[in-house]
Amino acid sequence: MKEFVIRNTKFLGVSTGGVETSVIVPHLHLAFDSGRGQSPLIEIPTLLMTHGHLDHASGVPYYVSQRCLRHLPGGKIFCPPELEDPLRRVLAIWCEIEDFQMEFDLQGVDYNTHYPLYGNFSFKAIRSVHRVPSNGYTIYERVRKLKKEFSHFTGPEIAEKKKSMDLFEEVQSPVITFSGDTQIEFLLDNPDVRKSRILFHECTYVDEQRPVERARKWGHTHLFEIAENAAALQEVDRLVLIHFSPRYSRDKIESALKRHLPPDLYARTTAFV
Repeated sequence: MKEFVIRNTKFLGVSTGGVETSVIVPHLHLAFDSGRGQSPLIEIPTLLMTHGHLDHASGVPYYVSQRCLRHLPGGKIFCPPELEDPLRRVLAIWCEIEDFQMEFDLQGVDYNTHYPLYGNFSFKAIRSVHRVPSNGYTIYERVRKLKKEFSHFTGPEIAEKKKSMDLFEEVQSPVITFSGDTQIEFLLDNPDVRKSRILFHECTYVDEQRPVERARKWGHTHLFEIAENAAALQEVDRLVLIHFSPRYSRDKIESALKRHLPPDLYARTTAFV
């Protein structure tokens, strides 16, 4: 797994389309997808699964087994509701194979629920558009923000008036979104995705040899669609593109991003290769 820092936030990750995808957020003690179950994942107590394809989910049995072997509490595993029963059956078979009853907390997500994390952070699952039931996740931070009706106040006015009235409200601010595998609608249809400070979004194809129609047929996003919808990404501080097809070299990907993305968006984009 590669360690990288985005906006002073450390991540560990690996992502190649059809091979393996998993991204860990150490300070939140969570991971998006299991990939094939690399060792840094084992220490992470919360696993947010986007869907059941093997390059994203084959590491789940290994993750559960290794936590038991190390006498760690059973991990919390969240997944699309349609995946809960099949994944539970897979884990039951692995318990039979290993002749050991492994502990884990598996639950299908409720799309209307904010699930608590550490401190002021929570997460919410957001439906995505793929070939199988899938969703992405947005991480929120609870912050106090000046109410709109008081936004014209100066600093001294705020200091004086807050002695006698409540000028602030608590809001859920989207800080990190992880798309999983999806068509571009995941971005276009969800305001909190477009407002996230850091957005991990899949970008499987980047050239004319694999056209947009092919990407959409297989439930993926093409670089050309991201470029065409650059206006939808105006509020994103950092766009991290993941899940590139293994047919592309790093140079090919970087060249395509520079050629097709508008300069402002290109300056805010990281290709995770």
